[in-house]
Amino acid sequence: MDLKFFALRSRAVLGAVSALVLAISMAPTNAEPLFNVTVTSNGTTTETSFTNAVDFIDQTTTSEGLTGLNPAYTISSIATVMGDFRGVDYSLTYPDRGSTLIFEIPDLDISQTFSEATREASEDALDDYLVTNQDNILTRLGEFLVRTTATDPVAGNPASLQANMISSDFGLGSGFGGNGSVKVNDDNTVEETSGGIPGLAARLGRFSVDGNDGTVIELPLSYVKPLADPRWAVVLEMPLTYVDIGGSQSYSASLGGGLRVPVLDNWSLTPSVRVGGVGSDDFGAFAFMYSGSVTSSFRFTAMGLDFNLGNMLSYISTTGSPNDGEKSPDYDLQNTVTRNGLSASGRTNWRLFDQPTTWEASIVNTQIFGDDIYIDNFTDFAISLGTVQSRNGLTWDAARLGITYTIGNHGFKKVNVNFGYKF
Repeated sequence: MDLKFFALRSRAVLGAVSALVLAISMAPTNAEPLFNVTVTSNGTTTETSFTNAVDFIDQTTTSEGLTGLNPAYTISSIATVMGDFRGVDYSLTYPDRGSTLIFEIPDLDISQTFSEATREASEDALDDYLVTNQDNILTRLGEFLVRTTATDPVAGNPASLQANMISSDFGLGSGFGGNGSVKVNDDNTVEETSGGIPGLAARLGRFSVDGNDGTVIELPLSYVKPLADPRWAVVLEMPLTYVDIGGSQSYSASLGGGLRVPVLDNWSLTPSVRVGGVGSDDFGAFAFMYSGSVTSSFRFTAMGLDFNLGNMLSYISTTGSPNDGEKSPDYDLQNTVTRNGLSASGRTNWRLFDQPTTWEASIVNTQIFGDDIYIDNFTDFAISLGTVQSRNGLTWDAARLGITYTIGNHGFKKVNVNFGYKF
């Protein structure tokens, strides 16, 4: 590829990605804040919303913070604090003018009374109770969030780190949507060992569930290194993900690697491993995850079209929090996953960058077993158009633009615009 052609294509790629980012950012949103509190004291009731979990907890569990939320509150007030932490209701009650503080989470059957020498000391005792995970409260809270809500950044919904790692492993091994792997020409001949094929992509989406709207931006980086026999290849992928729900933002990343092993000329298996992490002060969520999977890709031709049958079995687990000792949910999740799909593709008469193009349509279903999560069954419907490039006996999708529509249980709906480019 000459430098002029590369520069032309690169400008087109950057223009397409910029247009997609602008389109997503301009889309309307009705998302409500995820953290809400009502404070009643001395006949006065106030309501306040937050987008940051750390600020929310710090301000709603101390007298100093409550004074800022309700001007009628004093350190000797009888008061009730009703909090909503991402869908989990809790209460703080000061039943008299003394130091007693009652903390309750009805959904977890938790009720604790703190009666220290002063009200401030009782609040410090509550803080210690949360930080040290007494009664396993943080672990129970994390499990409850992923089991009953669709907004947790760790698991429980198709915008979470868990779901992203699952879809990334599947794409890495199956090649759906132009991801992950390269296709070998029918004659399996190469004039020389091919160099590696780096790639970048942008996936920009909006989703809605249970009255919450969110925005997801993913930037997957990939690298495919075919071996001397190009049916064998080392495949690497690292998606970077940003999620915004109700003004609360989270960031996650994972790194996965696998080895594509040919079983037949048209059938390959890709065992892979992946590690990932998510962190967000806004959500008050921090977790590491790891996964191991085996993905099958079986390609065949029928009715003049190329088909790809993809199947994956995966195990994925959390492995502790990078933020131990803080007032954030602790996660203890172990899940087994199946992801199965079928794609069909065919050539078009249209050319882009002076390259032939193909269309592809696919349907992929994901089911998650093991520990309970809120959305454990979802299906992706995708269609895309892209260019085809060949070198040294290899054929791969050089540039691909598409749309994915995802539906899941509990009314989950998500639309993604996808753009991928391999050099």
